[in-house]
Amino acid sequence: MSSGFKGYHPLVNVLFFISIIAFGMLLRHPVYLVISFISSTAYYLKLSGKDGRKTVFRFLLPMLLFVVIINSFFNHYGVTTLFILPSGNNFTFEALVMGIVSGITVVSVIQWFFCCNEVVTEDKFMHIFGRILPKGALIVSMILRFVPLYRRRYKEISQARKCMGLNGTDSFICKMKNTFKNIGILVSWSFENAIETADSMKARGYGLKGRTYYSRFQWHTGDTLALILLVLFDALIIFGLVSNSAYCIYNPYVIINQPSEIGTTYIINELNLTINPFGFLSIISLIAFTLLCFLPLTIDLKEDIKWHRLQSKI
Repeated sequence: MSSGFKGYHPLVNVLFFISIIAFGMLLRHPVYLVISFISSTAYYLKLSGKDGRKTVFRFLLPMLLFVVIINSFFNHYGVTTLFILPSGNNFTFEALVMGIVSGITVVSVIQWFFCCNEVVTEDKFMHIFGRILPKGALIVSMILRFVPLYRRRYKEISQARKCMGLNGTDSFICKMKNTFKNIGILVSWSFENAIETADSMKARGYGLKGRTYYSRFQWHTGDTLALILLVLFDALIIFGLVSNSAYCIYNPYVIINQPSEIGTTYIINELNLTINPFGFLSIISLIAFTLLCFLPLTIDLKEDIKWHRLQSKI
């Protein structure tokens, strides 16, 4: 079975995540952010399954709520006061909206980084940057490998000690002692692994001049098509950003989109909220951004449908 977007060339994978993460940090338009949040959540759940659902509900959504609360209660800019806090400061509509925007931005970017970690493995990273920055690429690829490796080994150590009955009581002091012992075992194991890795690298000729490179990644027609789509979508989105098609401000009042002669402008005087209709360039840029966000998920779903059809014919 094809691995979907994971099976594409590393260059396509890296360029996609560079684009989507950069746009996710630059854009502040609520519609763009909602699209980024939905697509990143859907793709992350597709890649990680049950573990992803736990991460979303136990970590990411609480983080979003935390950012909204912090921004709303500690920032007091804006002219629309919803109520007065016990401290005497204003709780403003503009600060609340900006908190929601900031929270969605942070969570979306984190989810895209999680997806990148699932798709762009250390061997793909070495393939792209190994010849340009060999030492830097090696360090980054080792970090990408060792972080999940050490987490997995720590769980193995903890479970082994628990099965041996060495965890003791459930008191706080006992838990701290067990944690330090587990970390000590993990550090010793890591040092042994580092020595073995260094010996293996030396035996394989790392650092010698004239060494050759091997890569198992090949460029296919699908990679060319995906790269063309990436460049096209990026160009349309950048053109939209330059032309202010994703215009919005949140201080001192909220205005979404620039004034347009086409469509209806909605004004809510009680909240000092103005929502202008999307212009032609705004719609084109928004469509391009939507297609870019859902590109990997679309590729994966297409491969899944194709695979199930082939299985049904057996």
